[in-house]
Amino acid sequence: MSSDDVTLDGGPVDADEIGRIGLFLDLGEKERSAIAALCRKRSFSAGETIISSVGADHDVYFMLEGSADVVNHTLIGDALELDRLGAGAYFGELSALDGGPRSAEVRAIEDCLVAAMAPSDFRNILAEYPSVLVLVLHNLAVMIRHSNLTVLQHATI
Repeated sequence: MSSDDVTLDGGPVDADEIGRIGLFLDLGEKERSAIAALCRKRSFSAGETIISSVGADHDVYFMLEGSADVVNHTLIGDALELDRLGAGAYFGELSALDGGPRSAEVRAIEDCLVAAMAPSDFRNILAEYPSVLVLVLHNLAVMIRHSNLTVLQHATI
């Protein structure tokens, strides 16, 4: 595994911090250390945008501290809260997987500390650790089912 050239914002990430992320709970110390080495800490103040739907960033983020809302906007500009993320969550995987634009915005609702990982490193992690891949696939299936239900509800209104 090799990390893209990045600048540290809040210091290195350690194996214990990565071990508190749901995706990595089943991994050993050695594996968590290797994953932590690929991450860099970033901090966001309450109200600050972590992921912008118009940004060029494709990193995956792991929430170490704080909480954030996942928000999308209707055609007339109304904000729709899709999810609330807390410590242990991850987000940004869709863009990291396909290189496409962000599908939603993530905004800190309190001060947040996240571990950011480059898309190429995230894809390498999925290839190297099948248990992580299975969890990501499971979560993507849940997202698709939720989206289908939302479309159905709006189609029958």
